[in-house]
Amino acid sequence: MEMMNLQLLQPFVVAIVLGAVIGFERTFASRMDHETPDYLGGIRTYSLVALFGSLMSFLGNNYAKELLYLGYSAIIIMTAVSYYIDFSKHNESGITTEVSMLICFTVGVIIERNQLVLALFITIITAVVLHMKSYLHRLADMVEQEDIRATLKFAIITFIILLFDPDFTILLREVGIFNGAVFDRFPGLGEVKVVNPYTVWLMVVLVSAIGFTGYIAIKILGQRKGIGLSGLLGGLASSTATTVAFSKRSRETGDAGSAYPYALAVILACSTMFPRVLLEVLIINPALLGKLIMVMGSMAGAGFLFCFVLWKKIGQGRGEEVPYKNPFNISLALKFAVVFAVIVFISRIAEVLFGNSGIYAISVLTGLSDVDPMTLTMSQISRDDPSKLDQATIAITLAAFANTFMKGAMAVILGSKNFKKIVIAGFGIILLTGTLVLIAVSVI
Repeated sequence: MEMMNLQLLQPFVVAIVLGAVIGFERTFASRMDHETPDYLGGIRTYSLVALFGSLMSFLGNNYAKELLYLGYSAIIIMTAVSYYIDFSKHNESGITTEVSMLICFTVGVIIERNQLVLALFITIITAVVLHMKSYLHRLADMVEQEDIRATLKFAIITFIILLFDPDFTILLREVGIFNGAVFDRFPGLGEVKVVNPYTVWLMVVLVSAIGFTGYIAIKILGQRKGIGLSGLLGGLASSTATTVAFSKRSRETGDAGSAYPYALAVILACSTMFPRVLLEVLIINPALLGKLIMVMGSMAGAGFLFCFVLWKKIGQGRGEEVPYKNPFNISLALKFAVVFAVIVFISRIAEVLFGNSGIYAISVLTGLSDVDPMTLTMSQISRDDPSKLDQATIAITLAAFANTFMKGAMAVILGSKNFKKIVIAGFGIILLTGTLVLIAVSVI
């Protein structure tokens, strides 16, 4: 009986804690904005509101469901009064605090309905959004007309994916350009998937979203927060653009001392590519992470460790601005969709005709320009056929090797003499580490 009583109390205790999280942020924000407490309340008030939500949900479930509606009505009236007082006395027209109070009450209701994960997610997101007020205002000030157009286009291409049937796939034998003799000689060719529009467009949305997120982060945090941060955020937006920009700048300055911070930015941007690869794999095929995380993680670790040594040598470094443009473009998205579809198709044919060697050759060639298409291709192939996890690990690693080598070559060609030496050392350590770990993983 005692255990049952403890279980009965659990949602109410959790509601108090999560309400306090939102209340803590509101108290801090109020002190920063007004130097006086918020009229609507602080930590205690928000804790009690969340508790009130759980209590009204409990009473509604066990006694009369109208009690929950009554609770919502009471909160709405209270927030309306608060808004009127804030507007009349302090001339504040925003309703952020009032909306957060309604969300806090709803979190209490959700907890009582045994949806703890959802309640925790809503609480965290709410606290983060509330805390990012200054950053979001800064972002709004920096937004340009091009960014608005790109955001609307991104929303459109995200919506388009809903129009495709996830199960619609065209097989090679259905195309009709090959005769039966070809399929008799290579039986596996007939079952090769030519294209799945839903999957292709999903990959476009995924890659666009990652680049778009990096660009937004640069907009929020600024481009002159130190050269290390410039390199890190540049790796999310475009590691290639970062490599070219800082390599050229090292040659233009001609200062031996500037070679270290510029090399730090380039190697940091390229090292960020490996966690990005893992993020894409995690979304498409988490089962592939087992061995791949060891290879990509070791390369990222080697790169970040090398960058840490450089950072300790030169200190924080001055801020550097890289002219990033909004990465999303409809034409580029369509080109990526075509490239991805072609690579998937060729990879499947190469596997049937030439086995693993065909896949690996395509990985290297593709990786010289971009690691994303091969990462997404092999993630999808290994998801459809779990026996190809090892093959996918090697193929993605080879693509990452090729891409890293190409960026290193670009840095050497475009950079200054001292810059080249540092970059060669950094990229060499990354590639050597990845090779050794790949061999160890393959043996295992």
